[in-house]
Amino acid sequence: MSGNNLKTHFSAKELLAFSLSALPNSVQGIIYQAKKQNWATQKRVGQGGGNEYALASMPEVIQTEIRKKFAVDVVKAQPKQLPSVRAEVDLANLTTKQREIADARMALVQYVLELEQSMSRIKAVTYLCDLAKNGKLPSHLAELVEVANAKKSVKRTLSVRTLNGWVIDFCKAENVEQRLKLLAPQVKQAVKPEEIWWLTSFLGVYRQKNGICLTEAYRQFEVEWASNYQENPILLAEMPSLSQVQRAMAKLPLYVKEYGRRTGSHYKTLLSYVKRDWSALRANDVWIGDGHAMKLKVAHPIHDKPFTPELTMIIDGASRKIVGWSMALAENAFAVADALRHAISTHGVPAIYYSDNGGGEKNKFLDAEVTGMLPRLGIKHETGIAGNPQGRGIIERLNKTVGLLIARQFETYYGTGADPETTRKVLYGVNSLTNAKGTALTPVQKRAKGKLPSWQQLLDMVQQVVDWYNQEHIHSEIRCVPAKKYQQMLHPEDVVMLTDIELRDMSRPEFIRTPERGWISWCNNKYFNTKLLAVDGQEVVIGIDIHNAESIQVRTKDGRFVCDAIWNGNTREAFPVAMVEQQRKERHQRRSKLKERQLAEIDAELNPVITIEHKPDFNLLATASKPKKEPVPLFMLQADKEEY
Repeated sequence: MSGNNLKTHFSAKELLAFSLSALPNSVQGIIYQAKKQNWATQKRVGQGGGNEYALASMPEVIQTEIRKKFAVDVVKAQPKQLPSVRAEVDLANLTTKQREIADARMALVQYVLELEQSMSRIKAVTYLCDLAKNGKLPSHLAELVEVANAKKSVKRTLSVRTLNGWVIDFCKAENVEQRLKLLAPQVKQAVKPEEIWWLTSFLGVYRQKNGICLTEAYRQFEVEWASNYQENPILLAEMPSLSQVQRAMAKLPLYVKEYGRRTGSHYKTLLSYVKRDWSALRANDVWIGDGHAMKLKVAHPIHDKPFTPELTMIIDGASRKIVGWSMALAENAFAVADALRHAISTHGVPAIYYSDNGGGEKNKFLDAEVTGMLPRLGIKHETGIAGNPQGRGIIERLNKTVGLLIARQFETYYGTGADPETTRKVLYGVNSLTNAKGTALTPVQKRAKGKLPSWQQLLDMVQQVVDWYNQEHIHSEIRCVPAKKYQQMLHPEDVVMLTDIELRDMSRPEFIRTPERGWISWCNNKYFNTKLLAVDGQEVVIGIDIHNAESIQVRTKDGRFVCDAIWNGNTREAFPVAMVEQQRKERHQRRSKLKERQLAEIDAELNPVITIEHKPDFNLLATASKPKKEPVPLFMLQADKEEY
């Protein structure tokens, strides 16, 4: 037998070495048996000559025994040592320590090459190694030797074989990249996640939208593994432990682990994003708008019940200035339209309006081809991708800063950072106040009502915070206040302002009201116009301007303009001012005389008691004269009469 191949012919000496039970125990005996049984022979090639006997011509018993011997020898034989092949080094995966070691080795090689000018290479290598062993190397070379060895040991030094190998590799390389690859030390590479064959099976269990934890997912993974490989004991025994799973999962980036566990915008927060450059735009080129439910409770402007309002803000993309805002009962087309009307009335018409495609923003009322408000004004309406708020990061961040800042000014705030126990008590009282139906308020409801801000208080606070943001807040992106940036980027010749008539046709938040004798009510205010007599007793639509309560717009239900009703437009003094002033002075005099008489009576009570002697009074026989009555003045008011 040669190596792992079974020979076809064997000599008598080779057959004797098998120690077969079917053959004699000597070379002569084997030759005699071969001649006797007529085994096929051939001349042996090589030194010594002689004959070899064909295996196929031997008896079946001998062939079987030889083949068994061969099989046993093959199993017991050690694997053949193959020449080692240096693994290809990926420069991208080299650590800083590997690079430092390679640099130290190249520095030592360079020193050997300098010594080659006066001696042979092997002598130069030996000379340098002897200096290292005897501790006679200069300090800077000794430090290089310590780094180049890549192992921490005081006794370690340079060997001729090692240093000569570095020199050979250095000279063999054709460029710097190859030198770095050849001289960098080999390190054990960590197993990559894609090389772990069972990891995909575990991820199939782990990637659930219910937020299952790793330990719970592993328990399910155990059950599935046992079910899938119950008939394969080898794979059943290969089930990874919980620690192995944890180490494998730690190698995965977060966006890979959370794939399938998060969806939509929540998952996109883990991915990279495109950063928009707004520096090339002018003021009023692009406005961004969005609605945001505020994290507080406020009194409803109609029925005073607590509710959560919706703040819609519009920001100029180039300058970050808030150009318009509106407060509504919910995000809808009228809220967005009112915010746009407010922005356009103060800053002009923008070129592009960018928003999401929600029910309030993407609405036929805003951008229908014929009657939409945006096309009528020549404004291009661009909408973002559904479920991708990162595309409108400017306005989303504004909602989290300005919106929360406004809400935190009131005790009914229940958003991020609020004390949970206080929030629970406040919301309990507010909800109880919501359910109150005309009965006397409980102490809890009274406290809740005292904390509940009014609609007007909220509007005033919004305006105050917006002014602060525009005029005082230094934006981190533009490095100045938004109002200043807006003026710097504004080109006055590009500003398109609308007339009052054009602004009137821009819709406002609308409500149904019924006028009565020229008067109409809204939010505890009274508005008047004589034209309201034409629709007296009929339901009309009033359009309000939350930024200016001086007037409201009145239209019929089919949209026809009726009038602008003025706040307290038909109010005058109940009586002439001169007459009222005269009566006020007379009342003052009467009250003064009354107080003087009362003071005189009090002083009289302090005088001592005086004894009066009895004397006959004959005047009683005379007729007594009637006292003269004091004239009673006329009174204009009942209160004046009672005081008199």
